[in-house]
Amino acid sequence: MRHEAGEAASIEEIEEKIKGVIAGYSMLPQGCAVVAGLSGGADSTALTHFLFTHQKEYGVSLTAVHVNHGIRAAAGEDEEAARRFCQGLGAPFRALRADVPALARQKGLSLEDCGRRVRYGFFRQVLAELGGAGRIATAHTSTDSAETMLLNLARGAGARGLRGIPPVRGEVVRPLISLTRQEVEAYCRWYRLPFVQDETNFTEEYARNKIRLRVTPALRELNPALERAMARSAQLLAQDDALLYRMARQALEEARRGAGWSLPALRRLERPVLSRAMILAAEEAGCARLTRENVEEMVQAALHGGGAAVAGGIQITARGNTLFAERPVPQGEGWCVPLSLPETLLPDGRRLKIRPAGPLETENPKKFYKFLFHNPANYDTIHDMVARTRRPGDIFRPAGRGVSKTLKKLFSEEGLSPAQRAGCVLLASRGGGEIFWAEGFGPCEAWNPRGHTQGLFCVEIEEKGV
Repeated sequence: MRHEAGEAASIEEIEEKIKGVIAGYSMLPQGCAVVAGLSGGADSTALTHFLFTHQKEYGVSLTAVHVNHGIRAAAGEDEEAARRFCQGLGAPFRALRADVPALARQKGLSLEDCGRRVRYGFFRQVLAELGGAGRIATAHTSTDSAETMLLNLARGAGARGLRGIPPVRGEVVRPLISLTRQEVEAYCRWYRLPFVQDETNFTEEYARNKIRLRVTPALRELNPALERAMARSAQLLAQDDALLYRMARQALEEARRGAGWSLPALRRLERPVLSRAMILAAEEAGCARLTRENVEEMVQAALHGGGAAVAGGIQITARGNTLFAERPVPQGEGWCVPLSLPETLLPDGRRLKIRPAGPLETENPKKFYKFLFHNPANYDTIHDMVARTRRPGDIFRPAGRGVSKTLKKLFSEEGLSPAQRAGCVLLASRGGGEIFWAEGFGPCEAWNPRGHTQGLFCVEIEEKGV
């Protein structure tokens, strides 16, 4: 039953809304561990109570987790209140004390951003200790989501920022996301749940509090059902944004060229699709959070060439007709080590192994071509080789191509990124000049395995940790 604005919902309707969200987004898989963030406020208290009292129904196990940020004088009291609440429920409880102000100064972060990183880091740590496969439940409400939308609007966000707080993001779930703050407090009153009030919620020191204390009351005068209206807007924006990201993901795959993407293909994309393609490219390289300025710099690099350094140390580089997104490789880190048989530990942490080729490899040499070579001399001559990275002016004559080229030109033709070029393993003479085998290209012409079924050797490079 839908209530008119201002009309209170019953406890049954409030709980049905929570259950509807959990079911609609498949938030709680049977048998999973759930870590619930418990600050001690009304929202997190209601969340912890609901999940604990319904854990048998959902077949999950709950652990409540509290983070004392060391910001407020009453933080210790909040931690103790959360502990007592869990003891009364009989719920497992974990707590962490952190000096967030000191960490924020050390890392150059805002208190809000640093606190969020500390919280989620501890949530994930506890989840890993419980087995790793599970969910992190946070107590965000539709009121929180509306405030986030308004805050992001004031900052000039696009569709992603204006979608509000998503019900699910990775392992993080928000079962209360359809409730207003008023409904959460009604839940706590019904079950007589004690909760703490954060006095900083009533100061205008933080941007979110200004939204909460000034902006939303004014908007609620225009529409008493503000959260419901903004939730509709968020849903429509999320649908549009999801479509544009699907288009961007498909375009990015079609533009992929080796370790990068075709610039002519990217430049044909409409601007909304291109900007999202750049975000996906940066995320693929390991970037977690991007600013609007980061996205614009990446788009400019794709359209006009050049480069852009974005969050996480990721470098966006346009080289020739290819765009790359990767962590830059420090200069001057080339290496050269004597080849040890049967295994050589490389300076980059990988392991290079050379062994006589097995029956499968000799019977089907085409399949293993880039990993095989035929030593025209004898096995002992391999001992006189070195494994190294490239040097200026290196020339290589790949088997079967009938031409010698600089490695620089070969790398460019193959579309290798700067990081891949810097880490490419070469097998060369001890003097270091003549290259016999190159990672990704195979043997030189003189060591061509074609036509040979005996005396073939297989090269294997194991990644770190294998």
